[in-house]
Amino acid sequence: MKKREAKKMADLANDSRNRVMNLPLAENGLLATFAASMNRNIFIIRAILLIAGIWLAVFFVRRWASDQKISAEVLQKTIDKAQFADWSEQLGSTNDAASREKKIREIAEITNRLDFREREKSRENRTLEGLFRKMSPSERTMFIELTVAESMSQFMQALDKMPPKERKSFVKRGLEEIVDGRTEEEIKRTRELGDDVMERITKEGIKAYFEKASSETKMDLAPLMEAMNDIMQGMRGQQFGPPR
Repeated sequence: MKKREAKKMADLANDSRNRVMNLPLAENGLLATFAASMNRNIFIIRAILLIAGIWLAVFFVRRWASDQKISAEVLQKTIDKAQFADWSEQLGSTNDAASREKKIREIAEITNRLDFREREKSRENRTLEGLFRKMSPSERTMFIELTVAESMSQFMQALDKMPPKERKSFVKRGLEEIVDGRTEEEIKRTRELGDDVMERITKEGIKAYFEKASSETKMDLAPLMEAMNDIMQGMRGQQFGPPR
């Protein structure tokens, strides 16, 4: 029985193959065209899926980059998370010192990556002031070395890239802050952190002004620098801006 069934299945397969072989050429051509069309459609579908996958990857990368944008808020959250103890008068353990240095360097890196607007926002919110007051003298020196020169350089470069109208608007706001007394107040708070801190910031500001700012930016900043110079001379007899 098994041999008979096997022979019957083989005969059916041969019969089906013979029928296909005996089809008219037109029908064979139609089958070939259909098969080619199916292969082409499969290729197109795969290509579309591949492109869609690439675009989805690009979308998520951009979304991730947007979420990771360095801002004044990110800087504040990083400082809050660090939970620095006050070492301004008394130092902690050696192990704590190593951990603090790592965190300070991380905060310095974030600070250096802030763009112009985020730097201004951080300044207005006094984001770094509380942290700076908790640092030991050596930590303050390290933080200044890591950030001040870079910050001043980026500040002048950002001013250079501004349209003249926007740069003059910035100078106008700066002069208004001087008239309102806000600038003098900020300088006094900075001076409270130590004359060495004030000296380094002043030195790097002057250096960035002369070395990084374009002649056009220098001209636009001249009224602001003159006003800053008057404040500095009035407070301790030292010039800040270009000599007059």
